[in-house]
Amino acid sequence: MSKRDYYDVLGVPKDASEEEIKKNYRKLAREHHPDMNPDKKAEAEEKFKELSEAYEVLMDKDKRARYDRFGHEGVFNQGAGGFQWSDFTHYQDLNDIFGDLGGSIFDMFFGGGGRRRRTSNKGADLRFDIKVTLEDAFNGLEKVVSINKNISCEDCGGSGAKKGTSPKRCPRCNGSGQVQTVRSTPFGRFASVSTCDMCKGRGSVIDDPCPRCRGSGSIPGNRKIKVKVPAGIDNDSHIRINGEGNPSTTGGPPGDLYVVVHVEEDPRFYREDTELLYDLPITFPQAVLGDEVEVETIDGKVKMKIPPGTEHGKVLRLKGKGMPNLRTGRRGDQHVRISIDIPTSLNKEQKNLVEKLGKSFGHIPKEQKKSFFGAFR
Repeated sequence: MSKRDYYDVLGVPKDASEEEIKKNYRKLAREHHPDMNPDKKAEAEEKFKELSEAYEVLMDKDKRARYDRFGHEGVFNQGAGGFQWSDFTHYQDLNDIFGDLGGSIFDMFFGGGGRRRRTSNKGADLRFDIKVTLEDAFNGLEKVVSINKNISCEDCGGSGAKKGTSPKRCPRCNGSGQVQTVRSTPFGRFASVSTCDMCKGRGSVIDDPCPRCRGSGSIPGNRKIKVKVPAGIDNDSHIRINGEGNPSTTGGPPGDLYVVVHVEEDPRFYREDTELLYDLPITFPQAVLGDEVEVETIDGKVKMKIPPGTEHGKVLRLKGKGMPNLRTGRRGDQHVRISIDIPTSLNKEQKNLVEKLGKSFGHIPKEQKKSFFGAFR
């Protein structure tokens, strides 16, 4: 099922400020809070989760920028079920909004008062740009690219701890990566959750950091990655490769790699989606009498009939000779625009023939007049 647009979910325009987003979230979240809808609690929880997912993205500058550019695929791991409550980082905002409502938010988030599992931030996403020809975009291709990125430190195996040692459980959060403050209200319990400032959300601390990566668990490196460019891809399209971004610094999953494909302009064709436009020059006799000519297409030459009496600028169609649709594979059409090539210099015999043709059409060419400047001599 396709997801709703986050801006529509919160009822805000695409250029909405953080204050506008927070104001609308406050209003809608109160309206759909499960405690306010006891007869439809399951439905309210789903709606509340949808609102919170949209709020999480639009209140985070980095996530919002990725969403604006790449859509839902740019945020959260859609292949792993999409947004989870473990992705939500604005618990303090919930405290501000629902401090006067209380209710069962703690139980809804943490399953009846259990300790919330440690959440680790995902690694940074990366972007890589490639250029392909129009033929490549037509046929599709596999291309190996070399990416400069952070890779797991070989000395410590990515743990960040010096070889022979290991990270220890954080004494402050007891390995959860977060600290919780629970307070009771007349309406129930409410939990305020924040990232542990001692371990920065990792759940572990390093007493003796690896000298090579300085405790980060990763070092600058290079990786060769195979990119599959599908047939029919359009200019500035992006290809997402899961897990090929930078490693997480907090023990979470790696980021993703976004390959942006730039399709180079072709001197023969102008492209619009799956349609191609091709300019074909023909002679005056071909336009008048008609002819069968060879026309270049993206996948080879084909024969095409020029109808007698074809006018300059007329567009003929070669059905199914355009670009393939990225999803269905069905090809668009190639449109052939006719241009009649008028000769600019004729020999005497050719001029006589043209004059005879003109007379046969009832047109008698006048004697050539002097040029505009010659009249003043």
